[in-house]
Amino acid sequence: MKKKFILLAVIYIIFIALGLPDALIGSGWNLIREDLSVSLGTLGIMTISVYSMSVLATFNAPRLLRLLETKAISIISVFMTGFALIMISQVNEFYQMLFFAIPLGLGAGAIDVSLNHYLAANYEAKHMNYLHSFYGIGVTLGPSVMAYTLSQNSWRNGYIIVGVMLLVIASIALFTNKLWAKEPKQEREDTHAHVKMSEILKTKGAISSILIFMIYVHIESLGGVWIASYFYLEKGVTYAIAALFTTVFYLGLTVGRLTSGVLSSKLKPGVLVKTGQILIVIASVLMLFQAMPLWIYFVIVGLFGLGCSPIYPNMMFLNSVYFDKKKLSKMVSLQMALGYLGFGILTPLAGLFFDKVSIGYFPVFVIVSSSLLLFITLKLMIQKKLEAQNLERIEA
Repeated sequence: MKKKFILLAVIYIIFIALGLPDALIGSGWNLIREDLSVSLGTLGIMTISVYSMSVLATFNAPRLLRLLETKAISIISVFMTGFALIMISQVNEFYQMLFFAIPLGLGAGAIDVSLNHYLAANYEAKHMNYLHSFYGIGVTLGPSVMAYTLSQNSWRNGYIIVGVMLLVIASIALFTNKLWAKEPKQEREDTHAHVKMSEILKTKGAISSILIFMIYVHIESLGGVWIASYFYLEKGVTYAIAALFTTVFYLGLTVGRLTSGVLSSKLKPGVLVKTGQILIVIASVLMLFQAMPLWIYFVIVGLFGLGCSPIYPNMMFLNSVYFDKKKLSKMVSLQMALGYLGFGILTPLAGLFFDKVSIGYFPVFVIVSSSLLLFITLKLMIQKKLEAQNLERIEA
């Protein structure tokens, strides 16, 4: 039992590593783009590069999980991301940053899908919420570090500090690798057996579920990538304060996921998901109001993060309820691969719009996206509830 507890702690620490790099570039972009002499919308190119690599890793995750044990994937991936961040801190041209987006994206995607599948298959809903709260710790700490280094007029030091933190976490994972249960090759091949994509897409509720992940990831990435630029350009705050808005967003996300872990023993995952989506709609509408004190905007952004908090982990857990276990690995990989498109395509497209028109439309993008997300989620949950009721009648 003690070893199992320590292993769970190590898994949670690895998820901190997953979150640490995610909001670095968004929170530091106002200074990065001036240093590298690129436009506001160029951030979209970096985002596409990182997340196209993450899509590649997650889409091929079942194949990767058949070849390697979860612990090996996690250790290698964290080392890769730490190395990539330190190298990014040394670039002098934007195209060099794009080169190191390759290991950064591949590493993040591999960690994400392997540990999400592991938790969905072997643990309870509360463990999944806690897992993603540790991602929240990482993604809150990252822009906090960047805000500190920006106050000293340096974005490069932010990347160095976070890169070193990842290498330390990778070392912890390496030294505790004996705590992981053995995953024999035959077991891995059975668990992650090849399932045709057409078979997955024909499964009832699969397309709706995939769309939910795509839209949600887009919404969360809108907050993580563009919220600092929104307050810098629209509200006239400093670089450091703009970065703090990113920190507050992810702080709300982290606190919400810790709270969701506690509430998951009393409330069903579906209730937590719907509540979160409603909070996002409310927060994005409030963000449209003008000339409010700065602290109120911080509260609104925190509410935005709080609304995001229960959606991803609880929808991930519901996979084990909604879909057959043999399809679980492929379903998770598809949800995450196409979910990354929300970050890698939809969010950069929004950035292109912000660059050419105005970033003042940021709250409108969130309102439209979150309203669509709520509609699709309600449709899926009603469908699955009716299926369960029909099954109960047949068995009776």
